[in-house]
Amino acid sequence: MKKSLLALAVLGAFAGAASAQSSVTIYGVVDLAVQKSNGGNTYSPGVCEVPSATTNTCGPLGTKAWKLQQSTASRLGFRGTEDLGGGLSAQFQIEHRFTPDDGAAGSPFWAGRSYVQLTSAAAGSVYLGREYAPFFWLAAKSDPFGPDGVGQFTGFVYGLAGTHETNMGGDGLPDGNPAGRHTNGIGYKSPNLGGLTVNAAVGLGEGSTTLNRDAGINVEYSGGPIYAGIGYGKKTGTNANSDGNSLVNLAAAYDFGVAKLMGYYIRTKTGVNSEGTNKFFLIGATAPLGPGLLKVGFGQLTAEPVGATEETKVKKFAIGYNYNLSKRTNLYLDLSTANDDLEVGFDGNNSKNSTAYAFGLRHTF
Repeated sequence: MKKSLLALAVLGAFAGAASAQSSVTIYGVVDLAVQKSNGGNTYSPGVCEVPSATTNTCGPLGTKAWKLQQSTASRLGFRGTEDLGGGLSAQFQIEHRFTPDDGAAGSPFWAGRSYVQLTSAAAGSVYLGREYAPFFWLAAKSDPFGPDGVGQFTGFVYGLAGTHETNMGGDGLPDGNPAGRHTNGIGYKSPNLGGLTVNAAVGLGEGSTTLNRDAGINVEYSGGPIYAGIGYGKKTGTNANSDGNSLVNLAAAYDFGVAKLMGYYIRTKTGVNSEGTNKFFLIGATAPLGPGLLKVGFGQLTAEPVGATEETKVKKFAIGYNYNLSKRTNLYLDLSTANDDLEVGFDGNNSKNSTAYAFGLRHTF
């Protein structure tokens, strides 16, 4: 009798532990393309190099050389969730970036996302760690190419608003603007309220007088065929070249079924005392075509670096097609062209239009 009671007590203890359900998912992307450019020096983001916290993830279109280059940044990630009961749950996500053509690892090792999060079904989520800035989501969701490859326009946000953590520098574009990712971040994501969500976050300088602090917020609505959002980001710190620099962006999309139309606009205040003003707009569309997806977009950057006597305009057009071999594997062909009104290009040489194309294979798991 005593043995039976002991066995029941042990089983009860295990049952209580098992009630907190948890799961871990391994995921990733491996992407490589044959890519070529005419070597033009018009500023036009699109070449994804080894991801790093100290370099721009996607830079200008590249050189005349044939290259084996990724379009989507390849990655290996882990994410998990645990049900804590009572409407509470915990999540984590860590993501490593690498270049599959040479096996080089990104730096830092978890260069993608690395955060831990506590979620209440009623009150929303609080997360700690490295995560995208709130304004980034508007740019990514309204770019027909996503933040990927020679066709993407999202990189213009980094041109306007700095790289993920650091400055562009040396290319005529302003530096030290709100980062696309928050390192040392603390953030809040609201629950979905009839399609409406709010995301607010701050990236701490952690007491250093040499590091700037990023903060931002977005409000997004997604319901049926409609998507719309507004975002804001600001950098503060002791660096006179970036203290107080800020941005505001807007995004909208409507899915007609036969095609999805999207638009995007961003304005940044840059430089010492935020004296420079830069603007970028994008009009794009995606449409199902055969077994794949057609992508097309046109964007214009109007840059006014601090101290410049007049604005510089950069225009970019891109078109591409994803041919789906399965739900997880596709072939793609992207082409883009960009031009500016400079006599001297962003690299200091005589200005020359940039064109590039990439033919690649992408597998997700």
